[in-house]
Amino acid sequence: MDTTDVRIQVLETDVAVLNIRTEENRAMTSAMFEVLNDLRTATTDLRTEVIGLRTVTDELRKGQDELRTVTDELRASTQELRKGQDGLRSSIAELRITTVALRIGQDELREDVASVKRSAGNLESSMKRVEGEVGELKAGHIELRHLVASLIK
Repeated sequence: MDTTDVRIQVLETDVAVLNIRTEENRAMTSAMFEVLNDLRTATTDLRTEVIGLRTVTDELRKGQDELRTVTDELRASTQELRKGQDGLRSSIAELRITTVALRIGQDELREDVASVKRSAGNLESSMKRVEGEVGELKAGHIELRHLVASLIK
């Protein structure tokens, strides 16, 4: 074998090795493209999820804002109710004072009614005595008239 044949053989071996490496590179490149496609799909899915999360986050923020508004309104309503309760407590206290005053007034009126009844009873007794005395005076007057009439005859 001469050097040309050896060189051709070496070249053929190198070409065969290059063909094998080329196939390996093609397989590797194909696998890399598959991985890249998988990464693109995963990235797209992640973007979709991130967009979904942003939407949910925005909705949560809106919900929080609405809750804050409702909470503020509830606080304001609670304060108004407390003011109303304070007013009612004052009114109840005033009503209790008025009720006590009315009870005292009723007791005084009862005493006055009892006093008036006693006075009416005393007056009635006095009237009966007076009527008795008037009756006696009438009877005495009639007797006096009869005496005077009998003296005149």
